[in-house]
Amino acid sequence: MDVKSAFLNGYLEEEVYILQPPGFEIEKHEDKVYRLKKALYGLKKSPRAWNMRIDGVLAKQRFSKCKTKHGVYVRANSPTNLLLVCLYVDDLLVTSSSEKEI
Repeated sequence: MDVKSAFLNGYLEEEVYILQPPGFEIEKHEDKVYRLKKALYGLKKSPRAWNMRIDGVLAKQRFSKCKTKHGVYVRANSPTNLLLVCLYVDDLLVTSSSEKEI
């Protein structure tokens, strides 16, 4: 599953400012900058912000993070029923021993 707006949903912990984009300058205020409240594509902090957000969402869903493989989350609903979510940048792979769980 590809998360199309992944980097647009991460909240920034630090204050980040950008110049006004070409063609969108505010007349008579060209010297001012914008303060970002959420991450944008192309921003170096975007992947970290997205990762922290998805990590929190999966933790609320009772997933535990794999200790040996970064980006792998496991939820054991029973000893024989596992739900796995593998995260790679903005792609998610979801698999389970039960189709109902997926």
